[in-house]
Amino acid sequence: MIETVQLILLFLILLSVNRPLLKKSRLICKRTIVVMIHFLSKFVPKSRKLVVFGGENGQGFRGNTKYLFLEMSKNPDIKCVWISKNNKVTSYLLRQGFQAYIHHSLKGIYYQLRAKLVIHSHSINDDFSKPFLGGAISYNTWHGVGLKKVWGANKNTFSYKVLHDPNPVNRFFGKFVVKTNLAKTNYIVSTSETVSSYYPETFLVPKENVLELGQVRNDVFFNKTEEDEEIPDWIKKEKVILYMPTHRNFGKLEKDINLVFDFQRLNGLCGEKGYTFLIKRHMYSTGQVPSIYERIVDISEMPYDPQLLLKYTDILLTDYSSCYTDFLLLDRPVLFYCYDLELYLQKSNEMYFNYFDVTPGPKVNHFQKLLAELDNLMEDLTLFKEERKRVLDIFYSKENQQEVLWKQIEYIYMNILKLRGR
Repeated sequence: MIETVQLILLFLILLSVNRPLLKKSRLICKRTIVVMIHFLSKFVPKSRKLVVFGGENGQGFRGNTKYLFLEMSKNPDIKCVWISKNNKVTSYLLRQGFQAYIHHSLKGIYYQLRAKLVIHSHSINDDFSKPFLGGAISYNTWHGVGLKKVWGANKNTFSYKVLHDPNPVNRFFGKFVVKTNLAKTNYIVSTSETVSSYYPETFLVPKENVLELGQVRNDVFFNKTEEDEEIPDWIKKEKVILYMPTHRNFGKLEKDINLVFDFQRLNGLCGEKGYTFLIKRHMYSTGQVPSIYERIVDISEMPYDPQLLLKYTDILLTDYSSCYTDFLLLDRPVLFYCYDLELYLQKSNEMYFNYFDVTPGPKVNHFQKLLAELDNLMEDLTLFKEERKRVLDIFYSKENQQEVLWKQIEYIYMNILKLRGR
């Protein structure tokens, strides 16, 4: 007994003086606890009349899951609960008369443990408290249809490294942790046959669980609702160029935006052509956009829904963001500013496609060329029209180039929840 105590004390002393070892030990302990809770959660009885929703990394109420939540909440046969990691989101929904709870609150934990179905837009790790969802059915709407390899297909992720680890012992134990990012049964929503072909590898689901049901958030393109009032009239009335870039390795490779644009010259061109240049920056963007230019407006801090902004945009300027595949549904010009393509592919994300094969518009890598191509598109919005249609058909099947909300809801009711009378 004394020797055992001495060994434990020696181990604790070693941890205290060896910070890397202490950090690794804490990580192993944390992952072990998560794996155990995740496993035990499978034994909690589930209610098929309880559906939990989440999205936007637990930080927002928008996108695909928002529309499914709003519509399914009207069904008296099921109880819909929104789980968030943001107090502002839960407070807003409570004021609207919905049920919403913080992910680690007692009620939040209870509903996550009891829900048969969880509907989300990222991973269950990002949108919920994943240890409590081991026995649920996951319906992942995802949040875009793009080029970038993510999750199980991205060499930089934990999941990929574990699944391809040459050491069988590391691979065996690592898979237990990877599985905590999954529920008991997992579905992923796709938009076309081509996209479906690489989703099993990406999201670690069987082929039959890839559902080609479209993106609900794009329904706003095809009808007008009260949400349209959220966009100010001046944006609706102006001729608009929207700059909406993606992130570069979660901010680690970002350039100051003033090194990417000459705002004085850009403002001059927009003034000459009668356009307003809107900037919707990624959260990891760096640098301060000057506020002295009449035709350049940074709306990054405004709570405008990105899909509604796209709806009222005449020309989209982006880089590697999946927003352009949605924008193709509107059949309007896209300009690709790929000034750091080589670095991006090496250090941030690989792609499923050759970038130049699926980007239907001018591709420029320096500002002078950007101005020239922007000028051309302002003069003729029909440029690259056939190319846009070709690429649209790659990412969106014909049946998903229209409203898809009710198609998804009916699938959920009939095939997943198996509700009678639906």
